[in-house]
Amino acid sequence: MNIAIMQPYLFPHIGYFQLMHACDEFLVYDDVAFIPRGYIHRNNVLLGGKAHRFTLSVPKASPNRLISELVFGPTPDSLLTTLHHAYAKAPYYAQVMPLLQAVFQHEDRRIGALCKYSFERVCDYLGLECRFLLTSELEHDRSLKAQDRLIEMSLMRGAEGYINSIGGRKLYQAAPFAANGITLSFLASQPSDYCQTPLDSRRLGRQAEFVAGLSIIDMLMWCSPGEVRDRLAEYQLLPEDLELLRAAGNVAGDTAPVPGPLARDVSPHSQQGGHASCH
Repeated sequence: MNIAIMQPYLFPHIGYFQLMHACDEFLVYDDVAFIPRGYIHRNNVLLGGKAHRFTLSVPKASPNRLISELVFGPTPDSLLTTLHHAYAKAPYYAQVMPLLQAVFQHEDRRIGALCKYSFERVCDYLGLECRFLLTSELEHDRSLKAQDRLIEMSLMRGAEGYINSIGGRKLYQAAPFAANGITLSFLASQPSDYCQTPLDSRRLGRQAEFVAGLSIIDMLMWCSPGEVRDRLAEYQLLPEDLELLRAAGNVAGDTAPVPGPLARDVSPHSQQGGHASCH
């Protein structure tokens, strides 16, 4: 079983959802410190051809408090109005907007719980199977250092593989995971561009320049569930130390990178600028 453990984020970018695609169980890491300048309570959507920041308030937010101790404030009507103006002409607005409304108006305003609910709703919409748990609701040793804590939770859940985003390569090493029978790997996201141009503009021969790195909301609005699932598979799983994994018997031969059981090997591509193909 593969597991991922990540802090909760409000409708994060596709790379976060690719972790769900690559794992069997996803732990929402909500019993760690809140990061005020992070993406726990905000993200970007496409408005007027540019990235536009939206934010959900977190009363009494502080880096000295755990995420699990904080709640989202009420969702302002202006946020839903912004989403309407941004995507009313997108092809999947009618299917996705009710999902967003249900999440933003969810009665459980705890950050971890609301984000977990959003992940479940998106995965249900896409037909993606993944189990979600809040780490604040699990019994584990919270006094351990970061890496040791991840290893302990992985062992508790019976995981054989731990998958982190590629940024975690600077933080975690394979040896302690391998010593506990866990393969450590990092997900390198390589999603292809997609069309962000309304049909009426396309009919006039206009095509917008692609804007990358937005909330998953943007992809859900412009792409069918099948198209989103295709892009969820566009990543590679890379080992922290290939030679160490070979020595431990977890990797055979000379192949690198190491695809996960659900991953597709894809070629790198530019994530910035250009025009996605619109049909």
